[in-house]
Amino acid sequence: METRFTDLMNTPDEKVAKDCIIMKPDDARWLAFAGAHPDATVFHHPAWMDIIATCYGFQPFVIAVCDAAGGIRAGLPMMDASTVFRHRHWVSLPFTDYCNPLYLDSASLERLSAGIASFYREGIARSIELRWDFPPQQSMHAYSDFVLQTIPLVPDADKVIKRFDRVHRQNAHAAEERGVRIVRGEGREHLRLFYDMQLKTRLRHGAPAQPQRFFDLVADKIFKPGLGFVLLAYKGDKCLAGLVLLHWKQSLIAKYAASREDSLNLRPNNLLFLNAIKWGCSNGVKVFDMGRSANEHTGLRRYKRGWGAEEMPLKYSVLSSAPPRREARRFVENIAHTIIEHSPTFVCRILGNQFYRYIG
Repeated sequence: METRFTDLMNTPDEKVAKDCIIMKPDDARWLAFAGAHPDATVFHHPAWMDIIATCYGFQPFVIAVCDAAGGIRAGLPMMDASTVFRHRHWVSLPFTDYCNPLYLDSASLERLSAGIASFYREGIARSIELRWDFPPQQSMHAYSDFVLQTIPLVPDADKVIKRFDRVHRQNAHAAEERGVRIVRGEGREHLRLFYDMQLKTRLRHGAPAQPQRFFDLVADKIFKPGLGFVLLAYKGDKCLAGLVLLHWKQSLIAKYAASREDSLNLRPNNLLFLNAIKWGCSNGVKVFDMGRSANEHTGLRRYKRGWGAEEMPLKYSVLSSAPPRREARRFVENIAHTIIEHSPTFVCRILGNQFYRYIG
């Protein structure tokens, strides 16, 4: 008889595939394990999974490998992102550039990778997308279409700033001279200002925007407990640009950026990034994460390197019957880009509200 996912969620602490167990994201053991692990980011926090699950109707869980005493040795947040188009499809994690496994040693990582592969082989999931480089398993396909760019931080911000390209420093200084100021926000009203710019920015890029509900959830579930904030750039009473930042433990992640096209000459984005990096240095952050960039987006990669960002290949691992059809996905994305780019703003909003959950 076919094992259903709901059956797995109702059998806590049982080994449902090899050494792995399924636990809920708010399980005290996962919170303790992730909270103590040096490589954990906000993407491992239950709040991030809760936002995605609530907004898009997906089922969050954690796959973990435990020792004889029940202590976690390795674990990975996961989401059942099944839709009418992708049945029994698991992702770690949707709408997330990467989600690295947390583990205590290489043997535990191997056990976690083998356990995840068992879920696929036993037919519990028809496809599993892991947004990280995992130890290879049967039917696992690896590819790397992106790089991850991060800036190492130290408490002395001047040492970090010295690594910036001269142009970035000059542009940030020019923004200040032209009267641009930065305001920090943590409420829904601040994110709604950001969202208005986000709609127009995504439209320029030919991409659907997230639903406004998503950013309301970010305010409630990320900002309120102190896991992030938004920086807004103003001149006078006019909001020019914004940067949504997620923060937990030693990482500060620049997750979303938006700006008004008619204000780019004031260089608000340079001042936003400068202020975000300074905040990270002052608050014990070790890594400023600028997110992923597609391999072919050389201009964006060069821009991030100008801030002192280091690049690493971002590898994904997929368990499926055949390699992912990335060319077909790019073809669909290119068509959508053309349609959205030449549409009014309300089309971008409607597409986001109705269809964004299918592109995660």
